[in-house]
Amino acid sequence: MRVAWWEEAVFYQIYPRSFKDSNGDGIGDLPGITEKLDYLAELGIDALWISPVFPSPMRDFGYDVADYRGIDPIFGDAGDFAALMREAKKRGIKIVMDLVANHSSDEHPWFTEARASRESPKHDWYIWVPETGAPPNNWKAVFELGSAWHPNPGTGERYLGTFTRHQPEFDWRNPELRSAFYDIMKYWYDLGVDGFRLDVATAYMKDPELRSNPFSFRAIPDFFQKHLHDRNHRDFHAVFREMRQVADESPALDPASSSPGERVLIAEPYGEDAELAASCLGVAGDELHLAFNFEFLKQPWEAQGFRASAERWYALLPKGGWPNFTLGNHDKPRSAWRYRSRKPGITEARAKLTAAMLLTLKGTPFLYYGEEIGMTCQRLPKAALRDPLGIATWPLGFLGRDPERTPMQWSGASDGGFGSPSPWLPMNPDWKTRNVEAQEADPGSLLSWYRSLTKLRREEAELRHGEIRFVDSEGEILAYERLGERPDDKILVYLNFSSRRIRIGIGKELRVLLGSHRAPGSLVAAGAAELGPCEALIAR
Repeated sequence: MRVAWWEEAVFYQIYPRSFKDSNGDGIGDLPGITEKLDYLAELGIDALWISPVFPSPMRDFGYDVADYRGIDPIFGDAGDFAALMREAKKRGIKIVMDLVANHSSDEHPWFTEARASRESPKHDWYIWVPETGAPPNNWKAVFELGSAWHPNPGTGERYLGTFTRHQPEFDWRNPELRSAFYDIMKYWYDLGVDGFRLDVATAYMKDPELRSNPFSFRAIPDFFQKHLHDRNHRDFHAVFREMRQVADESPALDPASSSPGERVLIAEPYGEDAELAASCLGVAGDELHLAFNFEFLKQPWEAQGFRASAERWYALLPKGGWPNFTLGNHDKPRSAWRYRSRKPGITEARAKLTAAMLLTLKGTPFLYYGEEIGMTCQRLPKAALRDPLGIATWPLGFLGRDPERTPMQWSGASDGGFGSPSPWLPMNPDWKTRNVEAQEADPGSLLSWYRSLTKLRREEAELRHGEIRFVDSEGEILAYERLGERPDDKILVYLNFSSRRIRIGIGKELRVLLGSHRAPGSLVAAGAAELGPCEALIAR
C-alpha cells in the first residue's frame, strides 16, 4: 500500500519573525531558517510549515498580505527563498507555506482598486453592503471588539473585516477571485513549494443572506455569539474540491517544481469543532489532505481525556481520512506552560510525556518551534506587546498571542543566539539555562528525548502508519498498541499522567525501545510492573 509522505512526516511550524535573525535587525528571516536546516534535520523534521513571509504592512504580522507572489524584505528576497528551498530539499525537508486567503491587507492593490469605485473590476472580489448608517448585522471584528463592517465613504458602502478593519475579506463566491488564488497556488508550486496550510479556511464562505449570529453565553473565544453565519458556511466544500484539483493536476513545469499528487493541503478550521475539522477532508477523499483538530490544545492534564479526544477524532474522520495532532501553535499558549507544575522536575517530565504521546499516536505530528526544548510563556508588559488582539484586550493577558511567539532560545549568549540584542519581542527570562546549546550537551534533556523519539519513529513502521488499539486502563494511565502487518508486530505505549508511581499489568515480557525512565534494550518482566511519575514507556 502506498503511503503519502505527509502521513509519515514530522512537521515543524516556524514563526519566521522569531526563529533566527541573520542580519541583526531584531526580526527572524529566511536566511536564518536556512542556517538552521541542519539542526532541523538532526531533530528528525520532515516538513516545515512556515508562517506567512509575503509582503505585508504587518498589522497582524503577516496574516495581512499585500502581495501573494512576493517575499517581504524583512524576511529576505526571492533569492533567499530559492536558497531555502534548495537547501531544504538537499536534506529531504519539504516546505509548506501559509496561505492567507480569507482576507488580504487593506494595502493590497486589489483592495486599493476595489475601494476606489463600485465599477472597479476588483470591487466584487470583496464583500460589501450599502451604507445605511448602521451595520447590516451583529458580526464582530474579533481583534477590535467592534462591528465587522467598516465604512468606505468613497463608495458609500461598508466592507467586511471580521479580524480588523485592515483585513478586508474576499468574496469566495466570485469565480474571478477563485481563479486568481488558484493561479497563486500554481505559482508557488512552480517554485517547488510542497503544499499550503490554509489560514481560517472554513471561513472562506459566509451566509449569503448575512444573517446575525444568535446569542451565546460563551465570552471566550466567541464574544457572546454562536458563529453560525459569519464563518464556516458549508459552501466552503466546493472551494476545497477545486483547490484539491489544482494541487493534484497542476503539472510540474521543471525539476524544481513540486509534483502533482505529492502536494499537501492542510486546513485550519475556524473554531474548535473536531467535526468541522473532519469535514474538511470531504466524504470522498476529494477535498483537503489534513485538517487541524485543536482539542489537544484545550485538553486538561487527564489521561482519559486525551484518550477520549483521540478516539473521537479517529471516529469522526471519513473513510480513508488521515488524522493529525498538535500541542501548540502561534495562537495558543505553549504546552509546557499549560501543563506546568509547581515542581520544575514534574513540568519537564510532563513535556517528555506529551512529546511521546504526540509522536506515537496514529497520525501526523505537528511540532511548534521551541517545543523541543520546553519553551514556555511569560506575561509581557504592555509596552512590549505587538499582537493587536493582546493590545486590544489588555490587561487580560491570557488573550494575547505574544507570549507564545517569543524568540527561539538557541544559546545562553546575551542575545540568546537569536542574532540580535534587541529582538522584536523580548526573550523568555529562562533563555540562559533553557536553550538548544545547553540541551545538546545533555543526553537526558528534552531536546535529546525529542531526537530519540523521531529516530524511533523513522525506524519503526508501526509508529508511522500502523493501526492503533487503546488498552483499557484506569485513571491516569494512557496505554495503546500500534499494530503492524503481522499479529506479533506491535508496539506498546504506556504513559503515566500521574505525579506518583502506579502499578500496571504486563501480559508478557517487553523489550524497551525507548523510555523516559528506562534504558533501550532493557526488559520489563511479565506481571505487575511499576511506572514512575510521568513515565513514558515505549516497548515491543
